[in-house]
Amino acid sequence: MKITKVVTPDTPPARRTADRSVTTSSGHLIRYYLRDAQEGIRRNAGAALATILLIFISLTITGAMVLLKTGVDDVIGFLNDQVKIKVFVDRQADTEQVAEILAGASFVRHVKIETREDALAKLQGLFRDMPHLFESFRDSRFPDAILIELEDQSQVETVARELAATRGITDVFYAQEFAAQVLRWSQLISTYGAIVLLIFLLASVLTVGIAMNLSLYQRQKDIRVKLLLGARESHVRGQFLLEGVIIGFIGSLLAAFAVYLIYYYALYQLQLRFSAVFDFSALSLNLTLLGVILFGMLIGLIGTYLSTRKMMKHG
Repeated sequence: MKITKVVTPDTPPARRTADRSVTTSSGHLIRYYLRDAQEGIRRNAGAALATILLIFISLTITGAMVLLKTGVDDVIGFLNDQVKIKVFVDRQADTEQVAEILAGASFVRHVKIETREDALAKLQGLFRDMPHLFESFRDSRFPDAILIELEDQSQVETVARELAATRGITDVFYAQEFAAQVLRWSQLISTYGAIVLLIFLLASVLTVGIAMNLSLYQRQKDIRVKLLLGARESHVRGQFLLEGVIIGFIGSLLAAFAVYLIYYYALYQLQLRFSAVFDFSALSLNLTLLGVILFGMLIGLIGTYLSTRKMMKHG
């Protein structure tokens, strides 16, 4: 009896051909998108340069401010604690019970217990470059403390005097004027700085939109011809979206480079001289640079999308 062995190929020839065809067509489509985006940027070089410049300015300011904020967060947090009333509890008293009693007072907005370990952790960050000073605090017998935030800051002196006379509380420290002033200025800078940055970012998005509208107007005939020849609307829109992303990427890449220069020649030098105040980690720097690049591409994408949203209906 003769046995014939039949071997079935893993992938049918027709399927392999189809896969190669899909891969080839995808490669052609990507190259076509890139060529068309390059041509669009070249035709509207003035608008593209204006958009890149605005994205560069807004993201450079944003990145530098974010990096500066991450570098002084520890000090701002320490000063914020000084603005609140800090009471040290007698070792014989129950700290949680005292905190519960204080939380029930009408003039108190919020209370927080700060243990000896919490206080040492904060001091360790402030004295990271002066370990001999930190060791003197470690050897001391820190009592637990309670941080009190008042409903009305103007009553801080009156409340502090009353707390100092309370049984179970050994010491009372309240808002130092310097710390309060620093925090007020910090809050003002954060508020108005955020408004200015928001205006810059909105202007960047609008500029991208204007550049894309100008490009659409100049290429109306080309778009109509493509649609009449059977091009998909999504493909035509994709070309402009890619153009916006490229513009955003160029502007954000320049901004990331500028932020790094600001860090190296300014912020890092501050850290070397005032290490107790500034602490810029490599992680925060890398995350800031990555965020600047991604956000720039997002600005380009959003601006282009808003411009092309009704393109097909009116085209």
